[in-house]
Amino acid sequence: MENKIMRYGCWLIDNIKFSGNDFLKKVVFEGKEIDLLITNFQNSKHIKEPFKDWIHNKIINHGMRDMGISPIPLDSIFILTLNGYDSENSYNFTSLFKLCLKLVYYQPSFVSHTAVYIPKAVITLPNWQGFRHSQTISKLEINSNTFDKVLYYFETLNSLEIRNSYILEEIYKISGIDDVLLELLSLYSFIEGFWWNKKGKSNLTDSFLAMLGQDYATGKENKEKREIIKSTIQSQNGLLRNPKLDDMRHILAHGMYKNEDNSWNNEQWNAIYEQRNLLFELVVESMINRIKNSAQHRI
Repeated sequence: MENKIMRYGCWLIDNIKFSGNDFLKKVVFEGKEIDLLITNFQNSKHIKEPFKDWIHNKIINHGMRDMGISPIPLDSIFILTLNGYDSENSYNFTSLFKLCLKLVYYQPSFVSHTAVYIPKAVITLPNWQGFRHSQTISKLEINSNTFDKVLYYFETLNSLEIRNSYILEEIYKISGIDDVLLELLSLYSFIEGFWWNKKGKSNLTDSFLAMLGQDYATGKENKEKREIIKSTIQSQNGLLRNPKLDDMRHILAHGMYKNEDNSWNNEQWNAIYEQRNLLFELVVESMINRIKNSAQHRI
């Protein structure tokens, strides 16, 4: 039997909080368990070889020379595969896993392309294509609990015969527009169009409720969960104008914000950023559920 070339992967995540505590996880790909270590620069001083040398003498040294086009790697979070995966299917694994990292730890955090280590063969360094310096830091935190969602997304998408990552990639791009108002408008436009199930002119409120009821939190048992989401959006919108589910989209789509945004206070801006984060998470979670349920119905 021919020996397969095994490789190890490493992703860097920047501009996000870290619990400060290393943790281990497992991800299953093509029947093989891959052990993951999530760590930072300080803690990585104590990990075993060859990973310590890989991080400190390769990734860190290289990254410190190219800080103008990449984050400072000393501040990054490192996600390492501690046992190898086959080179034959490495692209499927690394590209899908990176997508799941991006969907959970979305911008303003940044996820690098995969750094690869093949023993006695080659080392490739992480690539930060599209990186830009950001003045805001993600309110998310990388810890054992939030990372479980990464694994859930990977397990769900990897189990499907038909790849649906393209639409999730398009949704992720919205989080990188770098203008919170345009990001909100784009998210609302996607919701209104994608979840419109009727004939005639679309209606954001009906589409939003369809997203919640059909894909995000279905069934009578989740009615309270849906009501909390609706109430949260309405309260946020009420801080700007009217406590209606579609009022933020109305303000943005009709250009009203151009006459008002200079007068918004910190509480109002905080509500806008919180709503942007909430909408992104709702859309991604709803799409994951829809993709999963559609695949189950085909079986």
